[in-house]
Amino acid sequence: MRPLVLTIACLLAFLPPALKAQDTVRLSLQQSLQYASKNQIRVKNAIVDEQIALARNKEVSALALPKVSANGNISYAPLVAAFQVPNFIKQIIAGQGDQPGLVKDAALNQEVVNGMPDVMSLAFQPRWTTTGTLQANQVLFDPSVMVALQARRTIEELAAKGVQMTEQDVKVAVMKAYYNVLIAEKQRGLVDQNIGLLEQMHREMTEMNKAGFTEKIDVDRLSVALNNLRTQKIRVDQVIGLAYLSLKFQMGMPLRTPIALTDSLSENSIEEGILAQNLDFANRIEYQLLETQARLNAFDVRRYKLAWLPTLSLFGNYGYTLYNQEKLFQKGDQWQRSAMFGTTLNVPIFDGFQRRAKLRQAELTLERSHNDLENLRNSLTLENASARITLRNNLLALQNQRQNMELARAVYTTASIKYREGVGSSLEVMNAETALREAQTNYFTALYDVTTSRIDLQRSLGMLR
Repeated sequence: MRPLVLTIACLLAFLPPALKAQDTVRLSLQQSLQYASKNQIRVKNAIVDEQIALARNKEVSALALPKVSANGNISYAPLVAAFQVPNFIKQIIAGQGDQPGLVKDAALNQEVVNGMPDVMSLAFQPRWTTTGTLQANQVLFDPSVMVALQARRTIEELAAKGVQMTEQDVKVAVMKAYYNVLIAEKQRGLVDQNIGLLEQMHREMTEMNKAGFTEKIDVDRLSVALNNLRTQKIRVDQVIGLAYLSLKFQMGMPLRTPIALTDSLSENSIEEGILAQNLDFANRIEYQLLETQARLNAFDVRRYKLAWLPTLSLFGNYGYTLYNQEKLFQKGDQWQRSAMFGTTLNVPIFDGFQRRAKLRQAELTLERSHNDLENLRNSLTLENASARITLRNNLLALQNQRQNMELARAVYTTASIKYREGVGSSLEVMNAETALREAQTNYFTALYDVTTSRIDLQRSLGMLR
């Protein structure tokens, strides 16, 4: 807490001065919690993380929807490789060996035939190729997609519980900071009351000293005690200022905003009935979060178990193709149309035991989740038992400190009366005043301990959701 307070104080020192006075914001505890749930940076980031998870979940849902794409391509081949093949035109016309050609020997010019090459070069690649295609695909059956769709609700639940857990942590921090301010304010009220009593006694003692009924050392002792109380008040004021800064920091409120708390803190607000409530793991957001994660791990196991099943998808395409040597684009009927549709069946046969290894990993991860759940149950039971014991002990300590404070106040009152009547010493009054201040400090420390331990027990019971 001390490093956090020092950090806030340093940040506040470098903030620019306010251009005009701001209106004081009056806040109850419930209003402070509501403000923190909307403005605390950790809560905002948790909500952003939830939105990211939901967007990723929609990406999974898109796997089951049809995919449509269009693509176009223009290619130019300045150099085209040709194949050397027998001159089949020469063979068809003039024949080869004993096989006659289509033209009779009498009609052939043998010199022309002999001048024709025996091989010829064929190039099947045109210089310009232009294509445009519309492609559509639809998954008909895919086990991994099926399992992913079934896990969507669990993924959304996991993201929502992450936000709830962050809100719970922020709520605990705001409540403790709020009560810390209330206790500090109450302590300052008692310090002011003690200062008022000592100032009155100091005035009376001064007049008695002037009249010769008391010694000056008695007045000096009261002056020392009064100065100590004023110094204590300065320290309490500083603690209160830092407590307000800590509260605004936990709420996500600008540190320059002036606030005033409307709730009050008293022992009547501390309910002991909470000690009678039993622990239910289902109420703890941490348990719900880990349980949801275990369900997701179970989906992962199922996905790999079904990975041996075949996948079936439907495809289709329609497009135009243009081949030419000189012009980039030709008109109308020179474009060639093409279309194709069909199904694709993929049957996994052997993948080098990759699926088996992934399945084993998923099963071990699920087993670890179950172990984590068992360990969390033990941890939550221990936390709840510790919170109950701490609250009981703090309630007993508060009761004792309240009695001590009342006794110390009575002793101080008696010592003051005796001193005024001349049957007591000023040293007795000083000792009684010191004991009273110590008893009051112990009382407020015990009151704060009871308040925070009650918050911890509420959290261990899952009541701060």
